[in-house]
Amino acid sequence: MIFSDKRFLYWLPAILWFGIIFYLSSIPSADLPKMPSEDWLFWAHRTAHIGEYSVFGALVLRAYSYKKVRVGVITILFLSIFIFLAGSFDEWHQTFVPGRHGQLIDAVFDTICGALGMLFYLLWVKGLYLPKR
Repeated sequence: MIFSDKRFLYWLPAILWFGIIFYLSSIPSADLPKMPSEDWLFWAHRTAHIGEYSVFGALVLRAYSYKKVRVGVITILFLSIFIFLAGSFDEWHQTFVPGRHGQLIDAVFDTICGALGMLFYLLWVKGLYLPKR
């Protein structure tokens, strides 16, 4: 059964987290908190993307690297493409939400944030430390 497989349990947090991202992007703009200025709106928007996709990147790498000893650059690039596709899907989805719009630049930004989340995951959990000079 799929639920007894440990791999599913490792992917479940990433799937649930993307569900949260998808839910948040389903909120019409009229129901979002009002920002005092365009600058505040810009930074709130960027901060949300950083938080959402850095966590998503870490969870995706955690799930993918289950039972793997080494994670290389190719793995990070492959998973970055996966995160780009997920972010693109979410941006496309937003084009159907009243008052919201999708932007390709946001999907690219999501990918960068996801890659940073994967890097932090490697540094923190996997014990990959940068050499000291």
